Amino acid sequence: MIDENFLIHTLRDLVQINSVNPDLSSDGPGEEEIGSYIDGVLRSLNIRSEVVQLAPKRVNVIGILKGAGNGKSLMLNAHTDTVGIEGMEAPFSAAIKDGKLYGRGAYDMKASIAAMLAATKALRDNSIALDGDLMVTFVADEEYESIGTQDLVKNYKTDAAIVMEPTDLDVCIGHRGFGIFEITTNGKVAHGGRHQEGIDANMKMGAVLTELEKHSRKLPDEKSHPLFGQASMHVPVIRGGESLFIYSGKCSIQVERRTLPGETQQEILKDFQTIIDERATEDKDFSAQVKPLIWRDPYEISRDTPIVQTVMQCAADVLGNKPSYIGHTWWEDSAIIGKNGTDTVIFGPLGGGIHQKIEWVDLKSVVDLSKILVQTAILYCKR
Repeated sequence: MIDENFLIHTLRDLVQINSVNPDLSSDGPGEEEIGSYIDGVLRSLNIRSEVVQLAPKRVNVIGILKGAGNGKSLMLNAHTDTVGIEGMEAPFSAAIKDGKLYGRGAYDMKASIAAMLAATKALRDNSIALDGDLMVTFVADEEYESIGTQDLVKNYKTDAAIVMEPTDLDVCIGHRGFGIFEITTNGKVAHGGRHQEGIDANMKMGAVLTELEKHSRKLPDEKSHPLFGQASMHVPVIRGGESLFIYSGKCSIQVERRTLPGETQQEILKDFQTIIDERATEDKDFSAQVKPLIWRDPYEISRDTPIVQTVMQCAADVLGNKPSYIGHTWWEDSAIIGKNGTDTVIFGPLGGGIHQKIEWVDLKSVVDLSKILVQTAILYCKR
């Protein structure tokens, strides 16, 4: 049923298109070219398609295969942007060797895009009429701010969705979230030779960092999940001081906190505020503030949800064995779609090298993925 030549040809074309996210690399061209290519493929299949302009060179593409109108609707979702190509020898080669296709985005997640298009083509070629609508959505900017999926959920909603991030053909039922918080300590600027007048904001931050390290060591024992791993925290950015021989008037850090289902921004903000308040009690010269910068919710869906069970059943039928339930330790657009009230599961191909110098996808797994999507659409979209 799956046109494998079409599938592999399409995947090679997709990988050969540079769609690096411009917010991650200054020379990244964005998703406009790849969006135009996908729109052309959909139109060639006689699928209704819309290109949504989000910003200059940033687009979503929405394809809809209309059903009879008396069944459940299903969304397939994949992002079209990739991370940068620094250190890669041939990032857009789409070379095939030993059953693997190589290149930036091959695994994350242009293989899923090709599988979606091949599944849609199979439904068209075989005149399979669905009871409910099948929506294929190709979104911008998942790797940075998710402007694509945030716009998508404002305008489209289905009964269920499959976010097609790589899962090695296991069924992923959730992932960690994250928050970025900024803590700033205040000092008093003075000449380095006038120590009685100065307050060093950098040294004040040292006390905060000591407390944060203690807190981070306790997190894995206090907060863990059997599939998503442990809560964690680190400090990726520190900025303080203006020059030698001057007491620092301000020091700021950005704290990245990886979260588990059930944790809230307010709860974590309170933890940081407690550290600040305790330091202020112990040190009369201590002054600091904390504020949230970015928040992305963790996500989890029950194994008993119909879309989860449908994907599991269809995957077992195609693969000949039942996949495992897994969780991801990173964040994905599924949290945005799920929060919008759409039952969302994560499912994608087998491969390796996400965000690394050598990225590849297993071609057989992409064919299997396409077959599973066809069966899932037929079974789930029934009345």
